[in-house]
Parts: sequence; structure tokens; C-alpha cells
Amino acid sequence: MSRRRERRRAERHAAGARRAGSGSVLRKVARAGASRRRLQSLILILVTTGSMAAALLAAQLLAGVDAPFDQAFGRQQGSELTLQYDATAATTAQVAATAHASGVTASAGPFPTTVLNGYTTDLNMPGLDLTDFPLPQMQLIGRAAPGGPVDDVELTAGHWPTAANQIVIAEGSSPLDGSPMGTTLTFPHSPGDPTLTIVGVANTVSQTADAWVLPQEVSALAPAGTATGYEMLYRFASAATAAEVTADRTAVTKGLPTHAVTDAESWLTLQSAAQTGGNAIIPPFLGAFGILGVILSVIILASVINATVAASARRIGILKALGCTPAQVVRMSAMQALIPCVAGVALGTVFGTVGALALLSNTGQALNVGTPPLSMPIEVLVPISALALVVATAVLAAGRAGRMSVLDALAAGRTPTSGRGRAVQRRLARTRLPRPVSLGLAAPFTRPARAAALTLAVVFGVIAATFAVGVASSLDHATTDVSDNKGGVLVYIDANASGPPTAKDSAAALKAVEAQPGTAAYVSSISYPMSVQGVGEDGTVTEFSGGGAWSFYPIVSGHWFTGPNQAVVPTHLLRATGLHLGDTITVGEDGRLFPLTIVGEAFDTHQQGMEVLADAATFASVQHTVPLGSISIQLKPGVDQAAYLSSLNAALSSSNSIATVGQGGGGKLKLIMGALSVMMTLMLVLVAALGVIGSVMLDTRERVHDIGVYKAIGMTPRQTTAMVLTSVLSLGIVAGAIGAPLGIALHDYVMPLMGNAVQSTLPPDVLNVYQPLEVALLALGGIAIALIGALGPAGWAGRIRTATALRTE
Repeated sequence: MSRRRERRRAERHAAGARRAGSGSVLRKVARAGASRRRLQSLILILVTTGSMAAALLAAQLLAGVDAPFDQAFGRQQGSELTLQYDATAATTAQVAATAHASGVTASAGPFPTTVLNGYTTDLNMPGLDLTDFPLPQMQLIGRAAPGGPVDDVELTAGHWPTAANQIVIAEGSSPLDGSPMGTTLTFPHSPGDPTLTIVGVANTVSQTADAWVLPQEVSALAPAGTATGYEMLYRFASAATAAEVTADRTAVTKGLPTHAVTDAESWLTLQSAAQTGGNAIIPPFLGAFGILGVILSVIILASVINATVAASARRIGILKALGCTPAQVVRMSAMQALIPCVAGVALGTVFGTVGALALLSNTGQALNVGTPPLSMPIEVLVPISALALVVATAVLAAGRAGRMSVLDALAAGRTPTSGRGRAVQRRLARTRLPRPVSLGLAAPFTRPARAAALTLAVVFGVIAATFAVGVASSLDHATTDVSDNKGGVLVYIDANASGPPTAKDSAAALKAVEAQPGTAAYVSSISYPMSVQGVGEDGTVTEFSGGGAWSFYPIVSGHWFTGPNQAVVPTHLLRATGLHLGDTITVGEDGRLFPLTIVGEAFDTHQQGMEVLADAATFASVQHTVPLGSISIQLKPGVDQAAYLSSLNAALSSSNSIATVGQGGGGKLKLIMGALSVMMTLMLVLVAALGVIGSVMLDTRERVHDIGVYKAIGMTPRQTTAMVLTSVLSLGIVAGAIGAPLGIALHDYVMPLMGNAVQSTLPPDVLNVYQPLEVALLALGGIAIALIGALGPAGWAGRIRTATALRTE
């Protein structure tokens, strides 16, 4: 009889165990746990949201900066060959017929085109009225719509022209890029002095125009006596090499009059410029931030999930006491973690996508390739990977708890494992430190793995901040050139004339500047097409007048030229020609050759790093007809700037020029890079702080019974808050000490990659930008991140009542 009862009891237990192990029951238990532990669930949602957003944004960024020109060229169906035709040498029908030439797979055009000079704008700069300042020439294209089979232009702001008085500006190539919508342009040399309003900004990776109007407006805007033309855009079956593009051009122009083509541009030239020009420094820079973001997100999400499951060890013990098997405990813990994490992943996907759109827009603007689209595979794979990471971490953590005995699991959360941190606590108790401080300093040793994960999160935040500060300083040095004269005086040549400036105006302006008593130094430069050894007839020589030391390009090796017959050349040109310092490079113009001794290697990305920098006195025998555009002036110490400007402007009246205060700033690239750097740094620091909040709050909740005991024996709320803050103080110090040097190391690794991207060696003053005090402050950033993240949990610990703390499980 007794055996029968025992058998029935065993059967009932087995049935109960099977019912407890069923999916529906486990799901109910998991939902009840997530609902009951609201603070824990809220922490999981916040941390998952931040980590997910950072990971998604970083992954989209990595995809967006991978071969950005090639991506944009494919997306916009870029023009592999752009030809300009003379309207007086070829008819519209003849130009249109070229679309059917052998090898052409797609074409667009013919679009009417003209070149405009001497136009003005109502957009004013500080100290300069642009209504009197003729702007550089503009290639105007007549196009009815932005879309098409070739060069599918992307509108980035506003709309396409719908009326005769409207114009769209090209992003990145137009001199008016950055002008707000509604800015007006006046064309005094066009019939009737028409005024056009900017209604849109567009991007063309093929750089086929500076601005667009409706097709019928081109002839109306063309000045009397100015030749108009046609533009044709082509894509071919084969255009991967220069030889293939040349063959394609021959096929397209076969049968046309000899001088019908006035200009041609291959897509390979644009690709080379994108890969070696100044914008090529951006992908390595953003790629480093993207990798940091992904790694940081994984570390924080995994560590917080692990801490959450560990904090539930007592509940796991209760479930085991009720008969749940270790496998059932693991399944329940994974489901309980997934419930808030699913919500966090959903929110993080939304925020990450919105942030990625903004960041990719800025990135595209900086790279002049339009806005890279979101990668749909990333939009799917990153959330799935995040949920998989949650499940894997929860399973591993719950597996450890599931293997604990029932008694050990029930004791977890009340008292740390015997021996953990006890020795450190005893040693610190013997010091003169206040008791809350010694308890706080010993706290990380009770949960070393959790403390290591929290420290690692802060380390990545410090790395990001250190790296961003270093890159900003390096860019400030690297982008200094002859246009960067902040606080000085700039003279704009022929700023009050109705036509383009002349060489006579330049000479008169230079004479006026030299005669001013307050002039300490000045510099002006202008580039001329010349034949250059190793480059050919398409070479460029930039000639400098004056000796403004602030304007010199960063020198990698050697020195700036000190007189005629000397040259400073960029790294790219040295590598391409195989020349070295001390060698002679020969440049020529109109049959005259000028041998120049190379005295310096410069960091210079202009002209794809293939220009020669020399003293204008070297070419005094050549009668250049191209005028200077501006002159940068540095004043003598103590000279009143306002009085100097007034006197100089009076002297400049004969040259039709104007002097104003120099704005400097390094240009659009530096501004956009700075904005991207700030955005990414703030994101990573915020995610690191979220990781600190989650870890410290979970740790504090787990130790809440201990906190209740401390309060019961006399610890005040302020002391309790101090204890919790102190528990992360040491971790912040360690994180700062580790993160700052690693951030510097990352900077020293990435900056040469950025230099190699533009075919340049970076000079020492671009690389060695960290100052001792700056490094110390960046290291203290670890403490700041840790303390800011711990403020909320510390405040909660200080406010909780003793009785509540003692009752809390």
C-alpha cells in the first residue's frame, strides 16, 4: 500500500514537472518576472535601445563609407564620358546622333550649355558685400528634369526649376554651394540683367554642371557674343580603363567636324580625384568610429544582460526548489531577458535608422557623393544579431546559475560568494578613509567580471573622445593653407568691377598692400597649367607672391622655398615621379623650361597632390594674363585693424578691389568633419554612460539588502550616495588611464591611413597634436563618464528607506 502511494506521488510530481516545463507556463513565468522587476526591465530597454541604435548607426556608417564614389556612381548611373560640343560646329541632330554610336549603352542629352561670368549675389559675408563682388565662372546647363538614364541627379534640397527665374545649384562644385534657398543671383552681362532665385541644391557625382536651369533659359542667359554649346553624357559597354574610354570617345565622335568637341571628361579622372583628393581622408576616419561603435555596443549589451541574469539568481533558486530543471531555468531566463530587449531592439532600430539617415547625409555632403542609401541587409541583420546576442548571453549566464545548488542560488543576491572582496575590504577598513569610501572602493572586487565589463565600456568612451579630439587637432593643422587667415585681412581683387579681374588689377592691389605701413607680411597664390616632369602637359604650378609664413602648407620634410628656382612638391608627386629632396624637377610653359630644385615635401591635397609649389619670381619672364583672386595679409603688432582697413581700401580704389577681415576656418571639409566627429563621440560616450547606468543600477539593486543593513547601523543618505559613486570612481580612473593612451594609439594608427588615402605623408605637426595637459584631461574623462552614469543609481540608493531596502529581494 505504501509503495502504491509513493508511486502515485512520484507520478503527480512528474506530471507537475512536465506542466511546469511546458512552453506556456514558462512564458507566463518569464512575463511575470519581467513585469514584476520593472526597474530591471526598464534598464534592459534603455541599454538595448542605446546599444542597438549605436550598432545600427555604426554599421550603416561602415557601409556608407565603403568605396563611396563607386557606390554613388552606380546609384546615379554616372556619366562615364562627358563631352561638350560647340553649337557652331555641330548641330543638335548631329550631337543627338552620337547616342547611337557603337558601344554606347545609355546616354542623356544634348543639354544646352553656356558659361557665365561676372554675376553677383545678394548673399553677404561678414565684412564683405557680395552684391558688388563678381563671382567665379559658372557652367550652366539646361535640363528639364533631374532624372535620366545617365547622371541621375539627386536633389538634396528644394526643387527643380519650374519657371524662368529659378536655378538649382550643384553641391560641391558650384561657387555658391551652401547658399540658402531664396538667395538671388544677378547676371549683368546677360540680356536684360536677369535675376534668378536659388530654389534647389543637387548632387551629381559626375560633376556635369555648376548649376541648372530650364533648357529654354540657357540661350536667354547667354551674354551677347558668347558661344553656347551642348553637353552629352554617355555610358558604355566597356569603360574600365583609360584606353577603353579613349576608344569610346573615338567611336562617339566619328564623323563629326574636327573642332566640334570643346571639352571631355572621363569618369576615371573623377574616380582618381575622389580616391586621392582631400575628401579621401573621411572614410578611414569614420570607419574607425564605426568599428568602435559596433564593439562598444556588443560589450555593453552582453555585460548588462549577463548582470541582469546574475541578479536573478535568487529567483532561479526558487524555481529550482519548485522542481524546474536546469534546461527549463535557462529557457525561462532567456525569455525573460528577451521580453524587454525586443522592445529595446525595436526602439533602437528606429532611433538608429533616423540617426544613420542624418549621419549619412552629412557624410555624403562631405564626400560630395549625395546621400548614401540605407543598407537594407544591415537594417535586418543588426536587429537579428542583437537578439541573438541577448539570447546567447542569457543562456550562458543562466546556465551558470542553473548549475548552482538550490541553497547557493537562494543565497545569491544577499551575500557575495565567500572571499570575494573580503580581503580588500579588510585592508581598506584599516586605512583612514571614511567607511563609505572604503566600502565603495572594495565593491568592484566582489563582482570582478562585472567590474571589468563596466570598465571596458568606459574605456571605449574615453577612446572615442581622445580619438575625436586628436583628429580635430590634426585636421586643424592639415587643412591650413593660403586661404586660412583668420583674424587677418583679405583683399579681393576687382571686387567692385563689372567684369572679370585683370592682371593689371592684381599688380595695382599688390602695390597698394606693400605700400601700407601696417603690413607685416602678405601672400597670394595662383595656379597655372604647365607641363610638369612626370605629369605631362596637364600639370599644375602654383606660384606664390609674398612671404606670409602662416600660409605655408604643412612640411613633411625639408623646408619651404626661400627664393626663385626652388620648389616644394606634395608627397603624391614625389611618389609618382620617383624624385627626392635635392633632385631637380622641370616645368615648362610656351616652350620655356624652368628647372627647379626640390627643397621640401608638403602635405598638399590640391590637384590630387600633383602640383608644384614655387616662388612667382621664378616665372617673372613669363607674361601671365591670369589675375590673382585674393591676397592674404598679416598685420604688424599693435596696428589698429579698422584704421588699416580704411586706409587700404582707399588705396585699393584704383584697382577696383576691396579689403575685409579674414574669416578662415579651414573650409567646408573641416566643418563637416568636426560635426561628424562630435556626433559620433557624443553617441559613443552616451552609450558608454548607459552601460554604466545599467551595470551600477543592477549591482545596487543586487546589494540593496546590504545597503539596508548599512543604513540600519547609521549610514546617512549622503554617505550611501557617496559609497555608490565611489564604487565606480576607481573603475573610471582605470578606464581613463587605459582609454586615453589607446585613443592616442588609434589616432596614430588611423591618421597615416588618412594620409595614405590622399597619397600623402603626414607631417609631424599633424601627427603629434596631443599636449600633456590635454591627455590628463582626457584621462579624467573616464571618471566623468563613470560618475555621470552612476549618479542615478547612487541617488536611488541614497533615497531608499531602510525598511524598504531590508525587505527588497
